[in-house]
Amino acid sequence: MDQITVEQGLGQILGELAEQAVLCDPSGRALGFFSPLPERVQVEQLQLEPSLSIAETEELRKDRTGKPLSEILQRLGLS
Repeated sequence: MDQITVEQGLGQILGELAEQAVLCDPSGRALGFFSPLPERVQVEQLQLEPSLSIAETEELRKDRTGKPLSEILQRLGLS
């Protein structure tokens, strides 16, 4: 993921946002979305990459240890 450092004025405006915003250029064209973080942290503290690789995730998906839907519904008294 790319990192862009913004000027102090824009940083202050973005830092005051409490919810998502669309960023536009002066002509009104949408450039993208901005989602503020719940708290300010250093970039190094962010987990920008998934903790598991795609191969590791696929391997975990093969392990089917759940219960059949009929059993779950019976336990909930819905069948």
